[in-house]
Amino acid sequence: MTNIIPHNLKDKILGDYDTNKVSGLHPDWFLTCRISLIDFRGDLQIRSAMNITFGFHVTILTASHDFSLGSLGPMVLKKVWIDEGAFIGSNALLYNCHIGQYAVVAAGSIVRNIDVPPYTMVEGNPAKVIKVFKDGEWVKRFTHPTAYPPKSPP
Repeated sequence: MTNIIPHNLKDKILGDYDTNKVSGLHPDWFLTCRISLIDFRGDLQIRSAMNITFGFHVTILTASHDFSLGSLGPMVLKKVWIDEGAFIGSNALLYNCHIGQYAVVAAGSIVRNIDVPPYTMVEGNPAKVIKVFKDGEWVKRFTHPTAYPPKSPP
């Protein structure tokens, strides 16, 4: 299917473009999203063409190399699954992850080796959960179960 790829998108795609992996999206859709790089070599699944939003310069990687023996090893294929309603902020990098329904990845985040639950917001490098959508609003999630918000001075 690589023959349907516009000339100005060819350097942004690794592997063979497969519309089945991206819910039938035409390559032009990725141009309008201004994707930096999208990797079709591994298990890429954009599970819905509806309501998924990408910021500028998002990178999606589904392959890397095995370094377990201390040097560059064979290629290892991984997954990137993106569910309906997800928002991926500008300059985010996704590798070996699952972005759940209506999850938010903040701009500049590196999401790797984690599954982001539905209705959850992550940010940082590596990405960590910072908020969850509960009862109609985003609620800050504290990093430690005994952490509490700072008290206002009296």
